[in-house]
Amino acid sequence: MRPVVLYIDDHRDYQLRLSRRLHSLSGGAYEVVTITVNDEREIGSAVDTLAHEIRRRITVFLCPGYLAAESVLDRLQALTLLANLCEHESAKEIETRSNISRGHQAKRDHDIRRDFRTDNLERQKTIEILSISRFMRTSQIDAVIRHYLVADKPSYATGSNRSNSVGTHLSFSHETGTRITRYVIGREQALGHTVIYLPIKPLYKIEHRFRRGHGLTFGDLIYRFSVGDIPEIGEMGKWLYMHEDGYYTCSLPERSDDLITCDINTLRQITNAWCDYTRTRSQTTTSWIDIEGMPLGDVLALAVLCDFVYVDAPVGNSDKELVAQRELGLFLAKLPKECRILELPHRHQPLKEINHITRGKESAIASGL
Repeated sequence: MRPVVLYIDDHRDYQLRLSRRLHSLSGGAYEVVTITVNDEREIGSAVDTLAHEIRRRITVFLCPGYLAAESVLDRLQALTLLANLCEHESAKEIETRSNISRGHQAKRDHDIRRDFRTDNLERQKTIEILSISRFMRTSQIDAVIRHYLVADKPSYATGSNRSNSVGTHLSFSHETGTRITRYVIGREQALGHTVIYLPIKPLYKIEHRFRRGHGLTFGDLIYRFSVGDIPEIGEMGKWLYMHEDGYYTCSLPERSDDLITCDINTLRQITNAWCDYTRTRSQTTTSWIDIEGMPLGDVLALAVLCDFVYVDAPVGNSDKELVAQRELGLFLAKLPKECRILELPHRHQPLKEINHITRGKESAIASGL
């Protein structure tokens, strides 16, 4: 589930503009929850009215510096950053830093730095304070927020397998996307993992055999989510069947483009549900979302929900390769830091020569791009 940015302000119009812009820039990497107050005494009760599920995902707290927010910090156990909005038109967006202890009143002396230990004494945590000018570009504020995001991995019922994961890919050619998909499925099966394959692409781009029809299809799932008839997480498995190639998948709709012309917010809800379903399974499970034929913005909106992303790093100096390299760089910059970025090993090796059982771990390539 996504981290939450809690934004409290008494400037309603400014708050509306900033929150809308942050929501647009977030690309689904975080949620923005806003509360408008008229007095700092209202902050405590306003935070208490938030649902527990929201409070436990708040990792960044954005609030004007003159509204004392420290009194509620001990109620936000996932918090990593308190960003104080200041009225100074400073070009340096981060002038002041300090770390404060949760459960204690914060000191305004920004030269003090100290760690604190949580009540269960299992690990140390700090909350960092930054002063941010209201006159900063929203893109800069978004960059600061992303640096402090902590993805909330909810603690599901006992017996859930925390090694379960969801992945997707960004490929600039059908051939490369097919290679990556076949590699990931083959590798996970060789490791003995359960694989769930979820294509979000035109039907004429799917290489293997697949079912179509009526009833419990991916198209039915899209309709259910679009009208607000959202299944319970435990019910998501009803849409799966065992494919002849040994993985689970969904029956697909009749029309070829139904999966890519669907409203992106609906697809994002469905992807979130598959992520939650995958992580509740007792067997080690990998869900692979095979995306093709969608705008890069929509690919990003789904990729930020995943645990790992395979990318196709174009090589060459032609116009198309330079454009692809630039778009890939922008894409990677917007992924949350918890998302692993991987590349297909031995990209020029024929698929039939890849030994899924003996291959070692993939290498992350984010630092090399």
